[in-house]
Amino acid sequence: MVFEDKKEALEVSKEIEDWSDKFTRLTIIERENGEYSICCFQDPQISKSKKNIGLYRTGMPQSGGYEQVKPMIEEKSPLLQIAHAADVRDMNTYEQISRLVPMRKYRIISEKDLKRQEFFYEKMADKYNQNETN
Repeated sequence: MVFEDKKEALEVSKEIEDWSDKFTRLTIIERENGEYSICCFQDPQISKSKKNIGLYRTGMPQSGGYEQVKPMIEEKSPLLQIAHAADVRDMNTYEQISRLVPMRKYRIISEKDLKRQEFFYEKMADKYNQNETN
C-alpha cells in the first residue's frame, strides 16, 4: 500500500509492525461494477492494539494489472508492505516504510459475499467507507 502522506504511512507502519503474522487477514472484494476493494487487518479478537487499525482501499478497476496479479494471489500468499511516495507516478520517489507482512488468511470474494457472517469485519469496513464518501 502506497501513501502520499508520510506521517500517515509511518503511523500505519508502526501498527502493522506488531501484527501477528498468524492472524493477519487480506480480503479482496470484487465489485459488481467492475472495480475491486482491498481490506487488510489483524483479527481484532487477538489484537493487542487499542486502535484496531486496518487498511481499506476501493475504486480500483478489475482490468489490466489486477487480472495479471489475481492468479498469483490465488496461488501464493501475498505480502503487505507500507510505502511512501512523494509522487506516485514517479518510482524514484518511493520509499519502503514497513517490513513485508505475510498474509496468513487471504481470499478473493464477490461483493455479495459481504452478507455472510464470516466477512463481518470486511462488511463493517465497507459500510464505514461508504458513509465517509457520501
